Amino acid sequence: MSLAAAVKDGIIQETKTTVKSSVKQVSGGALDKEAFLQLLVAQMKYQDPLEPTSNTEYIAQLATFSELEEMQNLSSSMSVQQASGLVGENVIVRSVSDTTGETSYVSGKVDFTVIENGKAYLSIGGSLYAIENLDTVIDEEYLAGLEAEV
Repeated sequence: MSLAAAVKDGIIQETKTTVKSSVKQVSGGALDKEAFLQLLVAQMKYQDPLEPTSNTEYIAQLATFSELEEMQNLSSSMSVQQASGLVGENVIVRSVSDTTGETSYVSGKVDFTVIENGKAYLSIGGSLYAIENLDTVIDEEYLAGLEAEV
């Protein structure tokens, strides 16, 4: 969906919108930016004509949305950068079983990273784990000391 508005002296003169028919959801049930804009257009379309929302409120909502979108983009790029820096490091990640829901921990050296749809995954022992499941990064010297004690 796109929203175009002609603004004169800080007041919206005319708006044009194009709305897609489907609402997308991202993992966890959160609404994505397209859904947010669809809700904003619906709010504008069905507002009470006797108590209209001011142009300033719409601009504030759009500014808040832009800020949120940039924070999400920054978070995504930081995850990608963090994952790339972990190649060759010994790590421990959480793994939740799809069938039982039990949490277990997997340790190993990160072989490579994969980026799919802006989400970073770590390859450990031939399996992929989301960067969000990273629990611990272990220093090589510390690990060698632990193994020497055993």
